[in-house]
Amino acid sequence: MTSTELTFAVAFAYMESEQTENFCWILEKLKELFVKKDLCPQVILTDRDLALMKAIEIVFPRSINLLCRFHINKNICAKCKQHVVNDLQKTIDTLWMEVVWASDEVEYGQRLHQLEQACVDYSGFINYVKGTWLTPHRHRFVGAWINRVLHLGNTTTNRVESAHWKLKQMLGNSIGDMVKCWEAMNNNLRLQLGNIRASFQKSFYEVEHARISPFYGYLRGSVSRAALRRIVEELLRVDYVGTNRQICGCCRNAKNNRRGKYRAATDAIHPMTKRERRTNLRKGKERSYDQRLQGTGVGYTRRRISTPSRPPYSTGSTLKR
Repeated sequence: MTSTELTFAVAFAYMESEQTENFCWILEKLKELFVKKDLCPQVILTDRDLALMKAIEIVFPRSINLLCRFHINKNICAKCKQHVVNDLQKTIDTLWMEVVWASDEVEYGQRLHQLEQACVDYSGFINYVKGTWLTPHRHRFVGAWINRVLHLGNTTTNRVESAHWKLKQMLGNSIGDMVKCWEAMNNNLRLQLGNIRASFQKSFYEVEHARISPFYGYLRGSVSRAALRRIVEELLRVDYVGTNRQICGCCRNAKNNRRGKYRAATDAIHPMTKRERRTNLRKGKERSYDQRLQGTGVGYTRRRISTPSRPPYSTGSTLKR
């Protein structure tokens, strides 16, 4: 995900089968793309694919593997329809969502107890919920645990599903040869890169009315508009959160024991959303888009981007990964 909250692809792979060794090979190749050898993703979001989850533990042992809430809720809803009468299904769905969104372990225990009481006559359903999801995987999708890590709001794999759908639209069908697939992937990457460049331009030069206040003076031009929107949301939360760390649920609080998000200073902002004010353009040196993006990754921009000298979809553009 970029600093402007756009999705981009870094690699594509063909798999003979979805076994742990196949996933390990793919993740090892992905690991080779990182600039620094000791660099690894902080958070990896997947479905409950046990082979993939095992491969992540092997290749990226320090990464936190979260599970997609959307697919979990979909499975819970389907199982609920099988075991629970129609009159109680909506109530149990609501209680389940309260368990998932519990902000701390105490609230989690209370919400789970309420769910167990409501399902006292449906042991098959509650056993499935606890045995398949909560007992082994609650730390991968329940708010009380996942809010301790910086997932930037990504709790479902919807971004990946959407990107995959766009690629399939370009592929057209499943009977094309390797050349056709390569061209479709290449066109998909160029389209993503063009959209990312445009979003960087818009984020830097356009100032939204809500962010005109001098309070954001140090941030405008240094962080993306998406980051400013999140900061505004956090600022509004101060009215009812105050200094109560339990209500806040901020991952920065949980790690550093301080209210870092509530200061309008660049040292409190995640590096992904930052951009340097200084640029080589002020020295009379105009660099190409690809040079500006090189070394930062397509998803992380730290340079001020000027109007391009060629269209975003020019055949001369190349994707730096």
